[in-house]
Amino acid sequence: MPRHPRVSPDGFVQHVMNRGDHRETIFFKSSDFRAFLVIVAECAERLRMRILAYCIMRNHFHLVVWPQEGKDLPVFMQLLMNLHIQRYLRHYRPESPGHIYQGRYTNSIVQSDHHLLRVLRYVEANALAAGLVTRAEDYKWSSASPYSTDTGRPALTVGPVPKPEGWLTYLNARRSSGETRAIRQSASRGAPYGAPTWVTRVAKQHDLTHTIRSRGRPTRSESVPAIDVPVASQ
Repeated sequence: MPRHPRVSPDGFVQHVMNRGDHRETIFFKSSDFRAFLVIVAECAERLRMRILAYCIMRNHFHLVVWPQEGKDLPVFMQLLMNLHIQRYLRHYRPESPGHIYQGRYTNSIVQSDHHLLRVLRYVEANALAAGLVTRAEDYKWSSASPYSTDTGRPALTVGPVPKPEGWLTYLNARRSSGETRAIRQSASRGAPYGAPTWVTRVAKQHDLTHTIRSRGRPTRSESVPAIDVPVASQ
């Protein structure tokens, strides 16, 4: 089956992720994590990519980005992936040639309302959800960490929906299984993430209907805002 073309329309925040081939480890030690973030920072500065959040795990990474123009995302990701793969091959010469990542990155459009806050929480609390830390900000390789302002880290941009007061409390609060499942499905399929009516409309507008087929009925947790923030939707 032919692959669908990458879709990155103008004006949207996007949740981007990629995973090691067969879920294998691609970040082994602190210098691997640090070097990847340096590459992200350099690519973002060179291409004026706005970074809202990130989390780098041992076998995958998450980025929440807000491109100046939609066409900037594939250029940014191609440069990022190429530079990281080159670095990986210099440091970990494989015995036989193969894939480092499972394939092309996935990117999902995010609605700029409380759904964006949920995605930001999902990304910054990824290590917490995995049981690696007791508080999300204790994980060193995420944008929630106090180390996120260190030299060599990507500069963070305030998105179209600013994080509210009490963000760390929200970040460390238990989230529903329905919310987590919906974001994971969106990320893995490259499907828009937002309110059901918004998802249907945006998917039709940008030829993404194939990503939301058989998605199932939205759960109650997908429909009720976790934080009441008065913002305009895209």
